[in-house]
Amino acid sequence: MLYVVTFLVLFSPFSLAYTADEVKNLTKYIFDTNAYDKNLRPASNQVSPTDLRVSFNLLSINKLDELEEKLVTTAYLALQWKDEFLTWDTAEFRIKKLTLPQNAVWKPDFVLKNGFTEFKELGGSFYYVVLAFDGTIIWKPYQVFQSQCSIDVTYFPFDTQTCIIQFTMWSHYTYQVTLSSSSGSVEMDDYKVNKVWKIMSTSQNIGNSGSNSIVTYTLNLKRKPGFYVENLVTPILFLGVLNILVFIIPADAGEKMSYCVTVALGFIVFLTIISSELPANSDSTPYLSKYLQIQIFMGGIALVILAVQLRLRHKSEQQKVYAPLKLLVKASFCKPFKAKVSFALQPPSFNARHHSSFLWLEFANGSSKRYFPALIGHTCLVLAFGVIVMLSVKPLIGVVNP
Repeated sequence: MLYVVTFLVLFSPFSLAYTADEVKNLTKYIFDTNAYDKNLRPASNQVSPTDLRVSFNLLSINKLDELEEKLVTTAYLALQWKDEFLTWDTAEFRIKKLTLPQNAVWKPDFVLKNGFTEFKELGGSFYYVVLAFDGTIIWKPYQVFQSQCSIDVTYFPFDTQTCIIQFTMWSHYTYQVTLSSSSGSVEMDDYKVNKVWKIMSTSQNIGNSGSNSIVTYTLNLKRKPGFYVENLVTPILFLGVLNILVFIIPADAGEKMSYCVTVALGFIVFLTIISSELPANSDSTPYLSKYLQIQIFMGGIALVILAVQLRLRHKSEQQKVYAPLKLLVKASFCKPFKAKVSFALQPPSFNARHHSSFLWLEFANGSSKRYFPALIGHTCLVLAFGVIVMLSVKPLIGVVNP
């Protein structure tokens, strides 16, 4: 029983307590008696480098601005080094750890190298460091970091981005301060999930070979495409279908030209929206923008075809049809085709002149020019559908499977 009581007395928290006078005596011993100089690198042998252990603790991704190519994150760094001039004997001073303002001790000029705006030191005047009796110092500066991030929008909105956050020793050379890691990668214990970007993986790379030590943290981000699929991709695909249907509208309806122009304007609006959301980058162009450009181009071709079709529709029946237009229609058959058809068995309500099969067969027999504009429409429907499929399938495959 006596051993238990002795153990509790020696190792209880109250036995480690100390008074304010003891703290004053210790600080006086460190800074006055030992004449501590915070401008001197904390190494007795100035030839040997100071080892700085670093870890990056990511709290949240505030924003990835594609237009400005800027990554905004909230995080704090855990920096640890040993100050050989800030040690004391625990037999003389019972204090094991001491909290001091960060500006009272030497601290590394560790800065964000690829910052987006201003260049400033970490921490602030109200930050404190934790000093242990053996000279070990732990400093945890908290900050909102704005770093540069190159954006590749080729597969937007199914894209992945690789952003780096790079820190370096600005004034101290490698032979003075070297970096080492106190963690395997980016620490994400307190990370708050972002609603737009998902972190796929992280990595860490430390380089002590150059003139200045550099540590690089890499974030591999994948966009969550749900919002863009519902508001951009799906309407664009529906407009692509409507762009083809312009050729099945009768020439006498009087709405073919306005319908085609309306669909083309819809594509232009979506292209403007996408261009305003993405950076003006000539190195990478989204497949979705290419698809919209193809659809706008096809809409322009459709307008030209419709103008020719309506011009021919309102020509006189006695006027000769040009040979190139005849070849265009016959080319849709892939080989010469001539046939005769009888509609004697059809019911009286059957209107042969408005039936597509009748139009093709009558033109193949060379017996009518009245329905030539409709034949042009049928041919352009087939050709336009084939061209749009060929030009749009590859970009869409690239978007879904980058």
